[in-house]
Formats: sequence, C-alpha cells, structure tokens
Amino acid sequence: MKFLLIDFKNNPTIGYIDYSPENGVDFSDREEFKNIEDVTKNYKEESCILIDELSGDASFVSVSIKKLLDSDYKITTKNITNAIKTIDSSGKVTSHLDRDKYKRLSTPIKIEMKSLKNYFDNFSEWNFENYLKLNNFTYKQYQELEEGLTLESK
Repeated sequence: MKFLLIDFKNNPTIGYIDYSPENGVDFSDREEFKNIEDVTKNYKEESCILIDELSGDASFVSVSIKKLLDSDYKITTKNITNAIKTIDSSGKVTSHLDRDKYKRLSTPIKIEMKSLKNYFDNFSEWNFENYLKLNNFTYKQYQELEEGLTLESK
C-alpha cells in the first residue's frame, strides 16, 4: 500500500509511505515543497498522513503510521507528562488535575486533502491546534501510543 505523506517537521516535504506487513513502513520519494497550494492542487489522493514537530522521534512515527494505516484511526494521542492546573483570571492556581485522565492529541494524523486545502485557505503556516479547530473534527476512535510503543485504543 502506498500512501501520501506530508511532513511539516523541519523543512516541509512531501513523499510517500510504502507499507506492507512483510516490510513494514518505508518512506520514499520525499522532496521539499515551497507552495502548499501546489501540493493540494497536484495531489489528488483522498487522504494523506501528516506529521509535524508533535510527532516525536522516528521510531514513534513509524509505529504510529503503521497503526494508522492498519486501522480506521485518524489521530494519535500521547500521555501528558507535564502537570495540569486550572487557574483563575488573576493567574492563581486553583486546582491540580489528574493528568492520567487526559491525553494530548498529536500527529501523525490521517486527513483528507480537502481539509488541508481548507486550512491553508485560512492560514499561511501549519499549526496543529488551528487545524483541529478549523476543521472541527470529532475523533471517536484514536490511536493511543504509550511510552515504549505499547498500543491501546479507546
């Protein structure tokens, strides 16, 4: 299976992910792009995998992309490692929340090219949080990848 990959991690690149159970995940034909409009216009794939600085290291990306391609999952989540606090309008901490009850949405994410075009019609630079807000997605199934690459799903 060959799948389009858009990478905003360092220099924006576009390429393909080749995946088979026998050979695993292989990135191919990657090249830098300067204009995202050309990408959304020239690539007619219905969907693609997008990664950015939230994706983590190469082993995490490979495992999570494999799981996205093997399933109906559309987004990756990670454990929250920092303390979560609520604050009032003056900035005073009012409570400490149990971070085990929360997950952080992250990339890789499986998206439709039309939603990426819609995003860049409104913004000039990639921002994952703005993408999610603009496209107003509800993710009922997600891939949760824990430290050490153990998979769980909800």
